[in-house]
Amino acid sequence: MKAITTVGFAIVIGILLLSIIGGYHTTHQYNDQMSGLVRVAGMKTVLAYTMRESIRERIDSLRSMPRQNDLFDRDEEKMRFFGYAAKYVRARETLIDRLVNDNERQQFDVLDEMARALGEPNNRALDLLFSDATPSDGETMEAVQASIDGHLALLARLDDFVRTIHQTAQNQIHQAGNEFHQTVLLSTLSGMGALAMAIGIAVFVVMNAGARNRQLSHHAAHDQLTGLLNRQAFEATLGQTLEQSEAAPQQHALLVFDLDRFKVVNDTCGHPAGDSLLRDLSDCLAASLRGSDVIARIGGDEFGVLLRYTNAKDAEAVAEKIRRTVENFEFIWDRQSFRVYASIGLVPFGVEPITLEQLLGIADACCYSAKEEGRNRVHQPGRGNERALRRSGEMRWVTRIADAIANDGFILFGQIIKPLNHELDDGRLALEVLLRMRDDDGLGLIPPGLFMPAAERYGVVPDIDRWVVRNSLHWLAGLGPLANSVRININICGPAASDPQFHLYVRDEIADSGVPPRSLCFEITESAAVRSLSNAAALIEGLGDLGCQFALDDFGAGMSSFNQLRYLKVDYLKIDGSFIQNIDRDPINRAMVESINTIGKKLGKRTVAEYVENDRIKRLLCEMDVDFAQGFGLHKPEPLSQIEATLRESDGTRSLHTLIVA
Repeated sequence: MKAITTVGFAIVIGILLLSIIGGYHTTHQYNDQMSGLVRVAGMKTVLAYTMRESIRERIDSLRSMPRQNDLFDRDEEKMRFFGYAAKYVRARETLIDRLVNDNERQQFDVLDEMARALGEPNNRALDLLFSDATPSDGETMEAVQASIDGHLALLARLDDFVRTIHQTAQNQIHQAGNEFHQTVLLSTLSGMGALAMAIGIAVFVVMNAGARNRQLSHHAAHDQLTGLLNRQAFEATLGQTLEQSEAAPQQHALLVFDLDRFKVVNDTCGHPAGDSLLRDLSDCLAASLRGSDVIARIGGDEFGVLLRYTNAKDAEAVAEKIRRTVENFEFIWDRQSFRVYASIGLVPFGVEPITLEQLLGIADACCYSAKEEGRNRVHQPGRGNERALRRSGEMRWVTRIADAIANDGFILFGQIIKPLNHELDDGRLALEVLLRMRDDDGLGLIPPGLFMPAAERYGVVPDIDRWVVRNSLHWLAGLGPLANSVRININICGPAASDPQFHLYVRDEIADSGVPPRSLCFEITESAAVRSLSNAAALIEGLGDLGCQFALDDFGAGMSSFNQLRYLKVDYLKIDGSFIQNIDRDPINRAMVESINTIGKKLGKRTVAEYVENDRIKRLLCEMDVDFAQGFGLHKPEPLSQIEATLRESDGTRSLHTLIVA
């Protein structure tokens, strides 16, 4: 009996040992297999995205070459175009060895066929771009667009391929999990006659595998730096919310924002500092939101927030809370203090049908508009804008721009530039001309932030500049004798500033209008002037000889033009608004403004502060001895026709600045 018991006990111990050893081996093998699958899928995804990025870069090169009038610049762009192809090929050669099934190989073969088919349209576009024909003529642009369309089709196919990679990885993980659970089941059945310990071991193995699965799922859905949801998981959540709204309409809202001045931290202290800022700020943002809100990091310094079951008013309050949280966040690195700000696009949705792509596109456009309006603010789609955005592609914007130029679909606004020192008030009214586009219904207005990106990409900004110059001069000439009491600032874009034909056009328009040149000041951005210094200097000298004045706009944004400034005969420096709008709370910005103002004065330039939004900022600027100020705190832009009506009502007994701003 004892012998039987001993043998039986030995058998039980043997079964337990086999169960323990088998369970440990299976778990270890499963973990290794899971890690390998995730690692391979991640590597394949990185290579596929490298191919996508090279295609996007080639598309940007194709869009850039027709706008480059200098043949050498165009040739350099062509070299970059070919370099991006080499980058694509290297990623392709590495990726092809890692394909694991027939579906991936078949899709990869289709990608190769599409890439080879791009050869002919690419060659035709390049031949026309480097022929004697004008780069922007119809035939050339048609060839370039055909090549771009081919690249876009390849890009879409690559997106399908990335989804296939993810699906393959999920299938492999699912298959490995099934095999693992089958092994655990066999181990459990073999140990059922032993002791409860064998069952406990099996339960431990299963629990350990479940925890590993949850860890892998969390890893796949979250950003590794901040711990927030990643873009893929956020878009999936947003898509589910849209589907639910189709079945039962509910009010929701989407916020998309990125961080202004984040690049300063990276450039000054390096990427480790930038990563630390993103981690700390993400914790603050997550803590400030409601339990039902979903926040994600959807780009480098870009975030998205889904506000479920939230009306527009409450969504605006949450957006404002986020803006304040970012504004009040102070980041310390190596004993240096930094502040960043949020430009937030807010889009209510859920009542009317809309696709995920349209919703994200509108939110991105609103974020861009928030930046254009001065940053550190919340922007929502205006009346009519959302409808225009839904049906717009870039080429649609180009068509609308052409129609607006031909049929006066634009409208000019003006914003007063006010002297801060009474001694500088020469009795003339100074204002900057601003552009808006009329909406389809003729009632709403579309800000330039929505149509200028397409205009820049397709090279039609000079046409817009010509329209603005012509109509600004027409308005000024229509004032009659009052024109001598007004000075208008007209913005000129980089491509127009570097075009000698545009210089001649402006001279002819001034001559034809009869407007006194002393009533005109042209604004060129700092970046455009530095990018094409010789052309900018030629424009300034040519029109300056007539008596026109010049202002360097957004000065200080790049801090790159101090050395070149002495070679540009500009009359005014317009200090970048990102420094101005928080000088009453940010000592670093205040010091920057003081430095720019001092340097400008040393060089004999008048200084203008942009984005002056309250009296505190105005008082500080007066204390710094800044010459002029401009912003919503002094005067909100209004149509030139309305300004003209006010001017004509003047009896000459009051300062024009006082009359308009009052």
